[in-house]
Amino acid sequence: MSSRLSRPGKSGPPPSPPGSCPARRAIALARAGRHPASAVHEAELALADPACAARPDCALDALTTLVLAGELTTADRAAARLGHRDHQSCDHPDARHAYGELLDRGTLIRARTARWRGDPDTAAELYEQLRRRPIGPELRSVIVAETVELLVGRGEPAEAGALLGGYGSDVRGGPELRCARGLMAMAGGNFRAALADHLAAGRQFTAQGVVNPAVSPWRRRAAWCARAIGDAELAAELAREEHEAALAWGEPRVVGEALAGVALLAGDGHEIDLLGEAAELLDVGEAAIEAGEARYELGRWLLRSGQRAFARVQFMKAAAGFHGAGNRHRAARAEEALRGLDPRPGPALTPTELKVAFLALAGFRNQDIAAKQFLAVRTVEFHLSQVYRKLGVRGRDELRFHLLDPEWQPAG
Repeated sequence: MSSRLSRPGKSGPPPSPPGSCPARRAIALARAGRHPASAVHEAELALADPACAARPDCALDALTTLVLAGELTTADRAAARLGHRDHQSCDHPDARHAYGELLDRGTLIRARTARWRGDPDTAAELYEQLRRRPIGPELRSVIVAETVELLVGRGEPAEAGALLGGYGSDVRGGPELRCARGLMAMAGGNFRAALADHLAAGRQFTAQGVVNPAVSPWRRRAAWCARAIGDAELAAELAREEHEAALAWGEPRVVGEALAGVALLAGDGHEIDLLGEAAELLDVGEAAIEAGEARYELGRWLLRSGQRAFARVQFMKAAAGFHGAGNRHRAARAEEALRGLDPRPGPALTPTELKVAFLALAGFRNQDIAAKQFLAVRTVEFHLSQVYRKLGVRGRDELRFHLLDPEWQPAG
């Protein structure tokens, strides 16, 4: 059967949320990808209601809605407060169990906000904590799927495959696990299997009334798989569908990711403009890694069009963003693109000096740079002083202008 014949259809109007619980109304709106302001309002009502906020599933639905709407700070703070009001009333075993479930859901939300902000190390630690907890199979499958996606994004497909292990073929886990399995197939170059998995996940999501690409980017990934097997028409169609759904939801990160997909899969000569707009939206959405990806691709398109100086700026910004997010394999790729440009006579920064400079460019303090690079603070100060001396600048402000100057290139 062809990919088109097995594609999920467009869902109809979302069903009315059952009951009067604001958390259920919030997540129904979020999953349908409509009326984000109303969804956030319902989520806030749920969290303000002590009875609703004390129910683990209601709390998770409300907080998930906030994450999907890009309200990461609000979600993170609310997740950290979960259960604190009732921790004195946990003498009964059932109460202790419910309290533990509440805390687990708060940890899951904190893992998601860390992941969305481009902090994979914190997210990985929180997901690992959850995997050690006695969590039910439905939520565990979601945690495993999200961890697999995190590991693949960090350039650790072997670890992701080992984790997926006993879950990857278990379709009872829902569409999240199908997407994770599809992502593993993509990482292994098996794009036909990956396309089948993502389209199957899409059918499951659609049957559940899930349209919002903030829940899952299955369309965009399926589009890349279709492109890889030579079906450019299907790839463009899926990319445009995702962009349409993203616009209906309106969250900058989701729109930016979808727009980058349109640029690369259905750009029709407007790739540079679309990628530039996507990168700006992703910056607004605090999506450091995704913004870096958009800038990296923008740099490649600028390079193809002969705009080497401007390509260099985008590769620099991408590398700085990746270093800031702790994504070493993507940072190395951006640095390789920089080295591929013809060097001009100039200061020869060492690899460590470049990394420290990129992190300083991303706005990290010396103490933060030291922690990320496993260096002493004095060592960071020494490397920065060397960078300033070699580049002839007097501080971070001048460093920003110098490194992002289209006329500058790293030597050697």
